[in-house]
Amino acid sequence: MNELITRTLTGVVFVSIVVFATTFDLISASILWAAVLVLGLKEYNHLKGPPLGYFLITIAVVSLWGMGRPIESWMDFNSDYRGWEVVAFLTWIWANDTFAYIGGRVFGKKFIKRGLAPKSSPNKSWEGAFVGAVGAAFVGWLWMGNDGAWLGVLTGILSTLGDLVQSALKRHADVKDSGSLLPGHGGILDRFDGLLIAAPVVLIIRLFVL
Repeated sequence: MNELITRTLTGVVFVSIVVFATTFDLISASILWAAVLVLGLKEYNHLKGPPLGYFLITIAVVSLWGMGRPIESWMDFNSDYRGWEVVAFLTWIWANDTFAYIGGRVFGKKFIKRGLAPKSSPNKSWEGAFVGAVGAAFVGWLWMGNDGAWLGVLTGILSTLGDLVQSALKRHADVKDSGSLLPGHGGILDRFDGLLIAAPVVLIIRLFVL
């Protein structure tokens, strides 16, 4: 099967599962993120990264789960659950990835010849990163207005940083993907690397600032 078709079909199925499980109820969301955490830690162990990475992955996944819960009721499964707030954040991550890819293909290295991270991720460009952040800001604005716009920009920047960290780890381990669970995409960490830094930071801002 053509790689683009494989990647597209996998992406559609993956996003559908994530959105459904995240928004159905707290139990389905908890099962989903517990599975993501276990699989992510397993893949990270294969990459043989520094011990701090296990902590960062755990905090990132717990932060994502926590976005749908008021902080005062994290342990009360009978309280209101706001799964769509988690999905909103995920769409900022996905928008950043999509727009960064398009921006990189159209404008990549035409204005800034040096890539974003030539050693760890030679295909990434500053232009792509900029377009990605703008795309994330636009999607954030659609969800939350002006607050969502600047949160989207921040998410785009931090998501790109998390992606570069993941790329450096894979290069160090001399592997292309962190796993093979998702045909055309790689492993769980390949799809959720943007959360490593963005999720905890955005959660803190939404709890204590917005």
